[in-house]
Amino acid sequence: MTDKKGRTTATVLYLIILVIIQWYVVGQGFPINEKLLWFANGVASLLLGSRLLNPHFVPPADVATNSFVAGGTLIAALAAKPALLSDQFIIWIAFGVCASCFLASIAVLLVKRTHGLETRPWVLSIERGIKAFGAPRTIFTLVILVLAWVFHRSSSVELYVILTVWALIVAFDPIESVLQFFGWMRGTFDREGPDVLGVVAAHQAPGLVLIRQDDDVRHKSGTLMAISDGHGPTTLGVALNYVGRDEGILLRALSLPVPPALKERADKAAVGSGAATLLPVGDDEAQAVRVLERIGSLCGIVDSDSDLEFIEIEVTNDEELSEGRLVDVKVRGDDVIYQIIGGVTREEAVQQKNKYGYVRAKARKIGKWNPEDKKFEPTEWLPRINAPVFIKSTDEFEHNADAIGHFPGTDYQITINISDAVTHNTAILGILGIGKSYLSIELVERMIAKGIKVICLDLTDQYATQLSVFVDQGYQDAVNQALSAAAQGRPVAQGKEEGGSLHAFNTAVSTAISAFLAPDTEQSILIFNPAGFRVSKQTTNAYQNQAAFTDLTPSEITAMFSNAALKACQELGMVDTARACLVYEEAHSLVPEWNSVASDGDKNATAASARAILQGRKFGLGCLLITQRTANVTKTILNQCNTIFAMRTFDDTGKEFLGNYIGSEYARVLPSLKERHAVFFGKASSCDDPVLIRLNDRDKFLEAFRAKNGQDGDAMEV
Repeated sequence: MTDKKGRTTATVLYLIILVIIQWYVVGQGFPINEKLLWFANGVASLLLGSRLLNPHFVPPADVATNSFVAGGTLIAALAAKPALLSDQFIIWIAFGVCASCFLASIAVLLVKRTHGLETRPWVLSIERGIKAFGAPRTIFTLVILVLAWVFHRSSSVELYVILTVWALIVAFDPIESVLQFFGWMRGTFDREGPDVLGVVAAHQAPGLVLIRQDDDVRHKSGTLMAISDGHGPTTLGVALNYVGRDEGILLRALSLPVPPALKERADKAAVGSGAATLLPVGDDEAQAVRVLERIGSLCGIVDSDSDLEFIEIEVTNDEELSEGRLVDVKVRGDDVIYQIIGGVTREEAVQQKNKYGYVRAKARKIGKWNPEDKKFEPTEWLPRINAPVFIKSTDEFEHNADAIGHFPGTDYQITINISDAVTHNTAILGILGIGKSYLSIELVERMIAKGIKVICLDLTDQYATQLSVFVDQGYQDAVNQALSAAAQGRPVAQGKEEGGSLHAFNTAVSTAISAFLAPDTEQSILIFNPAGFRVSKQTTNAYQNQAAFTDLTPSEITAMFSNAALKACQELGMVDTARACLVYEEAHSLVPEWNSVASDGDKNATAASARAILQGRKFGLGCLLITQRTANVTKTILNQCNTIFAMRTFDDTGKEFLGNYIGSEYARVLPSLKERHAVFFGKASSCDDPVLIRLNDRDKFLEAFRAKNGQDGDAMEV
């Protein structure tokens, strides 16, 4: 029986019969001795477990419970002190079997993957074994047989009655059969017939049928039905939406194979040939059939023009769909994740003057989630047309120290290899006020935690405040004082190339950076504002010890720091991992594009900085570039950035440039990106393809990251 009320009724009747047998046949009442064990712990556990707790399947947690109860019953049997050593030996063997089952079920609960399907053969084998033995019908049968042999074999009547009761409960189900017969009789005489929804008007495509209803009732997406077919087996229908034809409004439905757990119910519901009947499914069946658990999240079907990289989705339910949300679809039996990156409305002529309008979404393939490695793996094929597409929802994302962000609406995290982010250079691009600086400061903090020295060139002075906990202020002040002293004055030289304070300042910069990057220097970060140094440059040859001067621009001072960092790293030798990072905040002012500069000096300075970045990778030197004006940053450095965080961007030049990295589809969504969202792609990403992610919240990142890396409470507050 599958009806819960029927099972409960049968259980109550069984218990009444067992009480009568125990009272009048076995124990002459309810004595507190070994005569009560078979009833109180054996048959009762078998009956309640097989009828109420685990009527269909036994999860590992219930296996642990069953084996624990069975083992406890056998311990109680030992406490009764059987007279023969052979009886005690039998009980100990049975107890060992129960204990082994208990330990194996606990092991499965500990090692089994919590997301996705378990694929490891050894785990599946153990799980299958404990489910078979840990079922109430199996494990409590062992207990009953042991107790009957040890305590009741001296009385043939007791032994016969106990074994008969056990056989009836386990093998024959007499009460259930009687109740089921009367239920069938009542249903046969009372019911008017199956709830026929309509007839199949046409097969629109393989796996897609049109149903002409017999009434005007509108059925919501996901409604289940049994579709009969005179030329084949009954199929499971899943309502999608309504379309117009000459003969009226028709219900469109998916036609899927019937799951084994629903086959009997579907065959009973099906009538005639080519008819669709409503298929009511109880909670028990829904839990037993995995696909039914997801009917509520059905959002559409795979449409035409899908390829290996993208799928087109005909949307049938858009309640939870939005840009960046994940959907999944079966590809050769695996759940493959896609990300929504666009949508359009479509209208098609379906029959003469009838038109069918719908929303078509476009999604890019992300891959198959590996819960063990917490990353997506590539999938090399595409789903079949009309395959159902489900919106992906998981537990709420919990911030952790490794994640740079997560996919919107899920707990699927994306991580970053901070060493690769430095050596292969990283760019953060987007308009003002959407979280670029918070992201860059997070990346800087990750660098410091990995032992990477950081040189920030910041025109905003924001880094000095946000990262003050990592700055050795005494060391920073000493370096600033030495550089300021070197920048003072306007010494005149006969030739203009030798005049000004730039040579002394350049020497001071080289000395300071070399000392900072030395392995024995404990300090991890230096922060400079290139606009804060007034460095002079002689522009004319001397005449009567007089000459004209000008101040170096931030671009020219930036070039000095870039060259000094390259020289210091070269002196330390080649290395495979990141050693130092140059942070260019407001990069459009520090390394501008050639058509955005006001002088040849800025052109030469930008070229020098670009050359330092180009040559620095093999020596562990890289850069983090942040700008709100992609068009005004030198493409020589941008083209060397193999990791990109693309945030909200409006200008066509920026979108065109980013389109070469992340694809035109993602580039088109940049103007509508929300705050703290970004398209992330590149060498340092844990995902092989561009992905749209929700970045970490600053306070939650600090709580998780600084706790893991041993920062104190004061650091947490900064």
